[in-house]
Amino acid sequence: MSNHDDNDTVDRRSFFRKALMSLGLAASYGTGGFYALQFLLPKKNPAKFRKMLVASLDELSGSGGKVFKDLQGREMILVSTTDGFKAISTTCTHLGCKAYWEPDNNRFFCPCHDGVFDVNGNVTSGPPPRPLDRYDVEVDENDNVFVKLREA
Repeated sequence: MSNHDDNDTVDRRSFFRKALMSLGLAASYGTGGFYALQFLLPKKNPAKFRKMLVASLDELSGSGGKVFKDLQGREMILVSTTDGFKAISTTCTHLGCKAYWEPDNNRFFCPCHDGVFDVNGNVTSGPPPRPLDRYDVEVDENDNVFVKLREA
């Protein structure tokens, strides 16, 4: 009978050893799977924006527009329209050439392939596939004009 009890003890030890090993493997694979999912499906952080001071209303009165560069060095222009101020990229959406603001014609013109955009940056003729990039403009209580830019 004592032989039977020894077999039970050995069997129990084997069982617990295998059970603990299985739990350890499951925990390590679970941890690895969790981090793999975080890598493959990262959380999308909400876009952060920053206001950039471009000019004062006094500086803009009577001008055809004010050219400025954003935080990444991309050129934009601030133009006054009947709907208020517009901040529009001067990079043509066709091949990245420079589009020029023509205040007399109230349009943007890209000389590379004759792309034409209206005052809002919308394509009116030529090969550009989409409008020029636009940015929100705010004027504060001190008549300072800010452009809202997405942080990189």
